[in-house]
Amino acid sequence: MKKFFGVILVLLLAVSFLAACGPGTPAEFTLSSVTVSPSAPVVNDTVTIGTTVTNAGEVSDGCVVSLTIDGYTDSQSISSLAGGASTPVSFSYAATTEGNYTATVSTPNATKSTSFTVSAAGPVGPGPGAGPELPVWAVGYNWVYTCTYENPEGTSKYDPSELSLTVAGEVAAGAGEGFPEASYHLSGAFVPQAMRDSIAAGMTLVLHVSTADVWNVKDSIQLVKMSSSIAELSGLPAGVTWAYTTSPSWPLTVGGDTWTFTKHTVVGGGMIDELVNREGKVLAVEDITVPAGTFSCYYIVEYDPASPDTYTYEHWFNATVKSDVKQIDRETWAGAETRVLASYSAG
Repeated sequence: MKKFFGVILVLLLAVSFLAACGPGTPAEFTLSSVTVSPSAPVVNDTVTIGTTVTNAGEVSDGCVVSLTIDGYTDSQSISSLAGGASTPVSFSYAATTEGNYTATVSTPNATKSTSFTVSAAGPVGPGPGAGPELPVWAVGYNWVYTCTYENPEGTSKYDPSELSLTVAGEVAAGAGEGFPEASYHLSGAFVPQAMRDSIAAGMTLVLHVSTADVWNVKDSIQLVKMSSSIAELSGLPAGVTWAYTTSPSWPLTVGGDTWTFTKHTVVGGGMIDELVNREGKVLAVEDITVPAGTFSCYYIVEYDPASPDTYTYEHWFNATVKSDVKQIDRETWAGAETRVLASYSAG
């Protein structure tokens, strides 16, 4: 009998507790801010509308989440969301027409909106077989690059410097050693001096590079000669010459020609004297963002024919800039030098 009254007492207490406290506050579905991706869509883009639904109540429940965009509607069901829990929700919208739009997302308890603009699609970037024509340079054209150096690659070393290269003139074919063809002459300087590592006789030297003169073949814009002054090797500039067996054809094409050449580097009057064989090719078209802007570029790589997947030199050429937007040189120095375009004046 005592046991029976004990069970009755427990049941009465439980009922009293539920009556006093209830099962918890009902589900209430709130929304975070509505996002749009991409943020600046163009015609024919697929726009993703996103938000996060949160059950601000204590009782688990489900709801329908609705999207409205100027007459277009869509919805998703959330079968069950525990009290205090959140879940992301996204919708896809095909942006087929230019204009300003308002995206409104709703639950039974909340509504959030955001606006976005769909613009006309821009010109299609260059693709395979649609390469730029050979650029023509003029005296005074200028390209300014921000230069950084890593050694080993991936680990920054030394402060960045700025390299300003200006077309100073032209050199006639046969005018001197290293000029088998008519070439452009560019004169440049590093500010502050660029610090670079070089290995000679098993020792790593830290060199300060101040000026750089560069010559490019007029008929291909390929490097043919470079001379850099080094503070530690006064009167003994670092020189590089290129000799081409074949050159790229213009207009450039992805997957087109592979060109072959030798690269001869002499530093310190012969302290370093290296001759290597190299090949080059246009690998792809890529969009590159640098301080000067975003450009659609031809991605060009150079490599040892024995290791075609290990790139010794990479550069990204843009027709409007009429030169490289970005370069990565893993061969001239012991580490990797990266140059990105900061500004330019090319007609």
